[in-house]
Amino acid sequence: MSDEQWRQFFLLCNRILGKGHAVAEFSESWCAWTTFERLSRDAGYWTAGLPGTEDVLSTCIGDSGVWGQPFPFQEIAHLIIPKQFYWERIEPGSFANGSKPQDLTRLAQALEGARLPHRVTESVLEVKLY
Repeated sequence: MSDEQWRQFFLLCNRILGKGHAVAEFSESWCAWTTFERLSRDAGYWTAGLPGTEDVLSTCIGDSGVWGQPFPFQEIAHLIIPKQFYWERIEPGSFANGSKPQDLTRLAQALEGARLPHRVTESVLEVKLY
């Protein structure tokens, strides 16, 4: 995907699914992603809310936003948006948890309308570039 396609992808995600946050309890959206370098190192993924519009720059996700550090678009190898995500809060003497839905059908329709590459299943929407 080109930088502009990634930019459009993230802006559509933010508009349809809502603003992300680094903590699932406070986030309107959620995703997991990895980079080509991370795949070759330990095959790990990061998780957080989707970047806010202020985080989406012309060639990257900016520093100090929802994702906590910059991610050049061309380094993103795989991004997964689940149909729902779980959150929990543990405090002394109390526990709260729940799940939040994400409208992948509506997001997929918007991405198709913008001709942005993606794949959708009954559980996730993803962009996989490897």
